[in-house]
Amino acid sequence: MDKFVTKTAKRPAADDGRDTSTAKKAKSVERPESPAVGECTWEEIGTVLYMCNFAAPSCGTKTLAKIAALDLDSTLISTKSGKTFPTDAKDWKFWNECVPTALRNVVADGYQVVVFSNQSGLSKGRVSATELKTKINAIAAQLNMPLRVFLMSSDDIMRKPRIGAWTLMLRHCNLDVDLANSFYCGDAAGRPKAAGKSKKDFSCADYKFALNVGIAFSTPERFFLKSTLGLHCNPESFELGHDPRSLLQTEHAAFQVASTDSQELVVLVGSPASGKSSFCKAYFSTHGRINQDTLKTLAKCKAAAQDMLSQGKSVVIDNTNRDIKSRAEWIAMARDHNVPVRAFYLDLPKALVFHLKEFRMLTSSDASKPTVPDMVIHGFFKNVQVPTVAEGFASVVHVPFVPLPHLVAEPSASFVEQDKALLTSFLLG
Repeated sequence: MDKFVTKTAKRPAADDGRDTSTAKKAKSVERPESPAVGECTWEEIGTVLYMCNFAAPSCGTKTLAKIAALDLDSTLISTKSGKTFPTDAKDWKFWNECVPTALRNVVADGYQVVVFSNQSGLSKGRVSATELKTKINAIAAQLNMPLRVFLMSSDDIMRKPRIGAWTLMLRHCNLDVDLANSFYCGDAAGRPKAAGKSKKDFSCADYKFALNVGIAFSTPERFFLKSTLGLHCNPESFELGHDPRSLLQTEHAAFQVASTDSQELVVLVGSPASGKSSFCKAYFSTHGRINQDTLKTLAKCKAAAQDMLSQGKSVVIDNTNRDIKSRAEWIAMARDHNVPVRAFYLDLPKALVFHLKEFRMLTSSDASKPTVPDMVIHGFFKNVQVPTVAEGFASVVHVPFVPLPHLVAEPSASFVEQDKALLTSFLLG
């Protein structure tokens, strides 16, 4: 398959139970014959709808598999009506007439074909499970070959480019995967608008999914139509956006905060989801923490800060403090108590903040905790006024991304390794 696909940098497929399966691990396992096709059977596994139309090996038999993984919409199929979204379960056709033959050929070459498709319309009520099942059953009937399908309905660890669904496949289907000889094909490659392409790809989720898993990637044009155009074949031209894979490099762990034994007031400045509270707990654990999300009103924040300062305690203001006006009140309070005031500006790119927002959502132990709306983050970056000493600060420290201490400690517990793998994976399409 090498002539059809673009090889990607290999990285472990991290688990949430993050299993890393390699060909080396399972060399002694025999490849099974292509199984007989039967009726589609469906399971609901958490937020995933799973379909299989053949009898898988028994649970005691670990199967070494070459996986030909594909997206569904605009890769395997398109709408018959020509509309962006299908009108009903019958509004589909194969993306190209060569699709069935191409897939049967990869099955004959020893691959297992698996479809991974984000279907948020399920959780939003835009499409029913019955409608999707009817369509997939019809597709499987026309292909008439062994097929697995994973439909991810929610914005959770299962949604591409996150690899929860891939990990689910390994566990649920009892597979070891030959990563070096597997690939993923999808239309969301981050291709820009260019000659022969009227608009850019709506996302890069498919290419990022392949990168996260550690397998080769192909666009539909390259895999099915054998296109040699750089637009479809050159990943250097794909727009990945923020790349999190270097977030835990050693230079990030070298950040230090100058400590002081004197009473002080510290003002944090940073976007929601930028890691202010984690930074506060890691570097100012002995300070009294003032946070409006906790205290609910600015008046209560001021009263609590006044009380702590009056008791001789150092205080850290863990709010966004995005403009000169909001910071001026804290500077005046520090002056009234005759204590110095330092500012720490979490100077992170907006794309990284959105990545950290997703990481926090995926690792939160409180599923009921609301996530920060995107517009709030956009609003911060639109209106932020970068702090300066001219405002009255004794110093202003620009803080780069600083990982939590447990993420850079050695050795690490297994759950920490899972967090590391997640943090350095692509989480947004």
